[in-house]
Amino acid sequence: MFKGLRKKASILSIYSVSSNSSIGSSAEAFSEANAISNYEKIISQVHDFEIALKAMDYLLDDRTKQGTDLLLEESKNISVNGSPRAIFPLALGVMEFIEATLGFEPEIMAKAHKTLTDAENASANNAKYNVRSRLTTSNIYPPGTEFQVTLAESTLLNALLMLLTESNGVVESAKALFKLRKAYQTLDAVYKKIQESEPAFNRNLAKLRKMASKNSANSPNMPELGVFSGSTVDLPGYESQNSSSSTLPEDLKLIKNLEKIFLMRKTRIEGSNLGNIENANLFADSESSISSSTKINGNGNGVGVGVGVGVGVGGGKDNCDFSILPEVESDDENFVDAVENLTIEEPQNSLIESSAQSVLSSMETSPSEAQSTDTHLHVSTTDEFIHSGVQLCFGILQVVLSLIPPAIGKVLSIVGFKGDRETGLRLLWKTAITSRNIHGELALLFLLVFYDGPVQFVDTGFRLPNTNEEQGVISLEKKATVSDAELAQIMDRPESYTSQLLKRARRHFPHNALWILQEGRMLAAEGNLSKASSLMQDFTDDPKNKIQMQQIEALLIFDRATIYIYMHEYDKAASDLIYLIEINSWSKAVYLFMAAACYLEKYRMVKMHLVKCDDYDEAATKYSDLFTKYLKLSLSYVPGYGPNAQKKGGLGGSGKQMPFDKFLLRKWKHIEARKKQPQHHGLSYADVVGTSLIHELNYFWNGYNRMSPEDFKLALKLLGYSGAPNTELSANTLDHSYTKVEETKDEAMIRYFLQSVALRELGEVKRGLNILDEHVISKFVISESPVFRFHKMTYSPYLYPTAFYEKTMFVWKLGTMTKSKLDVSSAVAESKSWLKKAEIVGEGDYELSNRTSMKIKAAGDRLDQLKRA
Repeated sequence: MFKGLRKKASILSIYSVSSNSSIGSSAEAFSEANAISNYEKIISQVHDFEIALKAMDYLLDDRTKQGTDLLLEESKNISVNGSPRAIFPLALGVMEFIEATLGFEPEIMAKAHKTLTDAENASANNAKYNVRSRLTTSNIYPPGTEFQVTLAESTLLNALLMLLTESNGVVESAKALFKLRKAYQTLDAVYKKIQESEPAFNRNLAKLRKMASKNSANSPNMPELGVFSGSTVDLPGYESQNSSSSTLPEDLKLIKNLEKIFLMRKTRIEGSNLGNIENANLFADSESSISSSTKINGNGNGVGVGVGVGVGVGGGKDNCDFSILPEVESDDENFVDAVENLTIEEPQNSLIESSAQSVLSSMETSPSEAQSTDTHLHVSTTDEFIHSGVQLCFGILQVVLSLIPPAIGKVLSIVGFKGDRETGLRLLWKTAITSRNIHGELALLFLLVFYDGPVQFVDTGFRLPNTNEEQGVISLEKKATVSDAELAQIMDRPESYTSQLLKRARRHFPHNALWILQEGRMLAAEGNLSKASSLMQDFTDDPKNKIQMQQIEALLIFDRATIYIYMHEYDKAASDLIYLIEINSWSKAVYLFMAAACYLEKYRMVKMHLVKCDDYDEAATKYSDLFTKYLKLSLSYVPGYGPNAQKKGGLGGSGKQMPFDKFLLRKWKHIEARKKQPQHHGLSYADVVGTSLIHELNYFWNGYNRMSPEDFKLALKLLGYSGAPNTELSANTLDHSYTKVEETKDEAMIRYFLQSVALRELGEVKRGLNILDEHVISKFVISESPVFRFHKMTYSPYLYPTAFYEKTMFVWKLGTMTKSKLDVSSAVAESKSWLKKAEIVGEGDYELSNRTSMKIKAAGDRLDQLKRA
C-alpha cells in the first residue's frame, strides 16, 4: 500500500534566490533537499505558526485570554532540538499592540512596546538560526525569510507604538523613525522578491491544483487524495524513501504530522478553528468540516497514530508528535508532486488497512469544497504568512505615509521613504480578500477605519454622475485570488465590498464587539443612523454579550454617542459620554465637554419647543444646570490647566494637551469673558454661549457626512438659535429672540459656515454657496487677484481653510449637477484652484490643524485620482 507515496511524496521548489538578495543571506538552491535532521524542526516551526495564527484569531473573537493562554502553554513546551520560536512573542506583541492602540492607555502601551522589542530580538535570532541550519520552510523563498517578515512586522508595530506615545521625547521619536525606516527597507525588499517570484509561485499552485483535480478524477470514490497532496507543501524537499513496507509506520508518522498541520490550516480557513461551528466554511461551498475526534487507531501496540486531535471543535491540544522521519532521496530539481505517481495497493494486514482508511476518511471533502478552498490549502502556512504579512505591513506603511501632513512628510523624505496610497490600498484590499488569518482581518480593519472611521481619511464627496452603473458588484464570497482589474473596480466603489468582507468577519468572530462597531460605522456612513444606533445599543443591552476588551467597549460607546448626536438624541449621547470616563482614560475632558454641549443643545430644543415637555421652564432649568456642571467638570480633566498643571492625561498619558483640549479651553475663555460682561449679569452659562458647540464638534466628527435630511433640517433650526435678529437663517426676530447675547462677527461666521453645508446636503447647493461666500469667505479674504491675501486666523483657526475646502465641494457639486456633458478635466482644475487656497490659508500649526489638513489632503488626492482616470 502507498507504494507510490513511499517512492515520491513531496513538493520540491523550483525557485532559487541569488546570493545578492536583500532578503537574507545567500541561499542554497532549493534543488538541495532539506536534510533528514531538519524535517522535525521544519514541521515544528510550521506548527508554531499555525498555533500563533489560532491564538491571534482568539483575539479577533474577543477571547484574548484564551489566545494568550494558548501561546503561553505552547511556549512552555521544549522546542525540537532547541529550535527558537520567534513567532510566539510576535503573536503576543500583535495582540498587545491592538489592545494598546484601541485605548492608548500608557500601561498597556508600555507593555506592548516591551513585548514587541522582545519579538524583534527573537525574530532576528530565528532568522539567523534558519539560515545557519538551512531550514527551508518555504517553497519559494530562502531560509530565514519568514523571520525577516516577523522582524519587519514587529519593528513596524513597535515604531508606530513609539510614534503614538506623546510622552516620548525627541530622542525616542528619532528612534521610532529609524525603526520605521528599517521596517520599510525590509518590507520593500521582500515585497520586490514576492513580485519577482509570483510567476513561479503561480506555476507551483497551478500544478498542485491540477494534480488534486487529476487524482480526484482518477479516484472518484476517494476525492480526498487530491486534498492530501496539499499537505506536503509544508515540508519542502521531502521525498519518502523508496523501500519496503517495513518503513510504512515511519511514513504514517510523517503523514500524521503533515496532516495535523494541514487540518489546522483547513479549519482556520473554513472558520471552525475557534469552535464557532455555525460560522464554519467561510471559503467553502460545503457545510462539512473536519471533526476533532477523527483518529488513526492502531491495534494496541503503539504503532497507530492520531490525526486531527484537537483540531476542530471540542478542545484538545494542537501538539504534533515530532518523530525521526525517513531519509530524503531527491531526484528532480523541478516541481514534483507525490500524487502524480500515487497508486493504491491492496492492504497487507488489518493494521495498514485500518490506518489507511482512517487517513482517507479524515480528509474527505466534497468536490465543490475542494474547488473553492484548494487555492488556500495548497499554499503552505509559511508562504501564506510571508505573502499576507508583507502585503499587510507594506500596505499600511504606504497608506500611513501618504496621509501624514506635508510638513512631517518632508522630514520623513529625508530618511528615505514616502508613501504611495494607491499601492498601499491595493495591497490591503488583496490581503483582506484573499487571506484568512490575522493579516487579512487587520487589513480589513484598516480599510474599514480608512473609509468609514470617525476621521475623514478619504473624500467621498467628489463623485462623477452616472458612473459605474453598468458594472455589477463582484462577489467576494469564497474568493481566493483577485486580479488587478477587479481591484480597480473594488477600489472605485469600496462601500460595495467592505460590507461583504465585514459580513464574513462577523460570521467568523461573532463574540467581538469590534465587528459590531465597524458595522455600525458602515451603516452610519450609509446614512442609516437609526439602524446603526439600534445595532450597537441592542448588543450592549443583551446580557449574553460580554465585551472582554474594555478598549473596544469604549470605542463602541463613543461612536454610538456620536451617532446619537447626529440624530439629535442628546440625552442618550450625553449618558454614553459620561459613562466613558469610568472605563477609558483617552480624554475625559473631551468626553465631558461633549456631554455638556449635548445638554446645552437639549436646553435650546426645550426653549424652542422642538421637544415635548410637561413643564418647559423646569426642563430648561434642568438642562441649563447639567450644562454648567459638566462644562466645569470637563475643565478639571484638562492636563496642565489651572489646578491640574501636573495632571497627566491625553493621548499616551502625557501632560500634553490634545487638540480638542485646546478647543475646549478656547471656548471656555470666550464663555467666561462674556459671562463677566455687565450686561450679562445674572445670565446662566447656557445663555451666554454663542454658536452651537455640539454642531461645531459634530462637523469634526464627520457628522455632516452622516446625517439624514430630517437631521439637517433640525440642525438648521437649532443653529439659528444664536443668530442675530432678522438676519438670514436666524431663528430670532426683533420681536422675539431666544438668544440673550449679541451674535459676534466670528460666531456668525461659524453659524453660517455650518448652515451652508447643511443647505448643500439638503440639495440647496446654490443658496448654500451664496451663504458661504457672502457671510464667511468674504469676511476674511482681502483679495483674490492678482495676489491672494487674507486676514490672519484668530478666533476659530480651523474655519478659514475649512471654508475653502467646503467651497471646493460646492464648486464640484454645481459643476456636475448643471452640465449635461461633464468635462472632468475642467471640473477638476476648477476645484483644485479653490483647494489650493485652502492649502495656503491652512499652512502652519494651529488648533485642529491635523484634522483640517487631512481633509484637504484627502480631497486633493481624490481630485488627482479623477484627473488620471
